[in-house]
Amino acid sequence: MANRLTGIACATLTALTASVALAQQAPEWTVDPEQSRVGFIAQQSGNDVPGEFERFETTIHFDRDNLTASSVDVKIDIQSVTTGSMDRDQTIKSPNLFNAEQYPNARFQADRFRHAGGDTYIAEGELTMRGQTHPVELPFELDVTQDGDTLTATADGEVTVKRLRWGIGQGQWQDTSMVPNPVVIEIDIHATRPAGAE
Repeated sequence: MANRLTGIACATLTALTASVALAQQAPEWTVDPEQSRVGFIAQQSGNDVPGEFERFETTIHFDRDNLTASSVDVKIDIQSVTTGSMDRDQTIKSPNLFNAEQYPNARFQADRFRHAGGDTYIAEGELTMRGQTHPVELPFELDVTQDGDTLTATADGEVTVKRLRWGIGQGQWQDTSMVPNPVVIEIDIHATRPAGAE
């Protein structure tokens, strides 16, 4: 009998905790994939090589007045990379770089944000690529406008990461004389939500 009561109490506490967490979550934004972009700039032989990932899924809960309840989760399809060169795209997806067959997705998850002044915020999260996860701080500029009952937000940011930290560069691609270690990741997110949504 005591064990049964303990089990009921634990189940009730778990349900209450989940309900409170859900209630405290910041409002969810609907991302417009047609206007949004996840891209990068690498270098090869001294020349910039821009590219982007055409397919990604984004879940955003964000409130400037309640950063502790905010979160973002971006899942990127590595197979969707495009740089304007099919040969280069295949090289990027190859086992010596992203190894897209074994690791088809990259992912950025953040549940810590801080205001850096003005319209600038910093997302403190973790970036997973090629099966390795490391902390990353992503600064971004946020602009929010209201048109009737709809809020529209644009977030533009970039961060420089070192590809070799994630193992992106095996064999000859470990040599940074041709392809430097630093790579700039760029985000341009457009999203909407109803004004006053909780």
